[in-house]
Amino acid sequence: MRPPSDTLLKPLAEGSQLYQSLASNVRRKMTAAVPYDAFADIYDAWAESAPVTRENQEFYVKCLVEADGPAVELGVGNGRICIEAAKRGKAVIGVDSSEKILELCETRARAAGVLDRLTLIKADFRDFELPEPAALITIPFHSIGHLIKEEDKRRALETIRGQLRSGGYFIFDHFIFDPDYPQESGVPHLRASRPDWILWEATTRDIENQVLDILVWTDELDPQGVVTSRRYRRIRLSWLTPEQSRKLLQETGFVIEDVFGDFEGRPLEASSTHQIWLARKD
Repeated sequence: MRPPSDTLLKPLAEGSQLYQSLASNVRRKMTAAVPYDAFADIYDAWAESAPVTRENQEFYVKCLVEADGPAVELGVGNGRICIEAAKRGKAVIGVDSSEKILELCETRARAAGVLDRLTLIKADFRDFELPEPAALITIPFHSIGHLIKEEDKRRALETIRGQLRSGGYFIFDHFIFDPDYPQESGVPHLRASRPDWILWEATTRDIENQVLDILVWTDELDPQGVVTSRRYRRIRLSWLTPEQSRKLLQETGFVIEDVFGDFEGRPLEASSTHQIWLARKD
């Protein structure tokens, strides 16, 4: 399997039964509130300030649009990918564990005039159920890293495989951790800024357990630039080596069709900073 092309994946026909089901935009409430709710008010700035969101956008949009059947985005976030796919005529199912972030996605989809092409499901990667088996399930933006324990990643992949139809595809990306990256552990870094607020982050690294603990905070500013309030948020991310990703896919029953080192389809190399996996359910 190669990067998206005009002939790789075929669009879902709008007259199909599934399309009509998706157009009803029924949201399933399946989980309780999660820590990611606290990121809803800064999610746009958080996502837009990450270089990978600019790098992966068109790749995932094309994958969704060209899917030969039901297409799903896990970790849908603010909808930056699924909304663009919907603008191109594709019905998409978006799954996220955060009610507030799903509300953000819904608001953006309504403003874009494509809410009728989205079905938003509140659920955990490890335990979600689709209206019918999918042709494609994606996890963009390193979001598999939100599952910290290996058993949670394994359970998620088993669930994903169970929700794919025979011959369906699973595509996800993940960063490749570089222990020599010069950013100092625990040192504050500017993430984004606006006239009335500043977004900061500081990351500590647990190399032995392959976990990043990220402290994120916003400073609200008055017109004179004086900080009037500060709010902290915390998030944890784990990472996988390419070898671990391959092993996990194989042990959960996937057939690996390809792996890339960037979103242009270049091969994975020792110098790659990303790993993009294309796997199939037989």
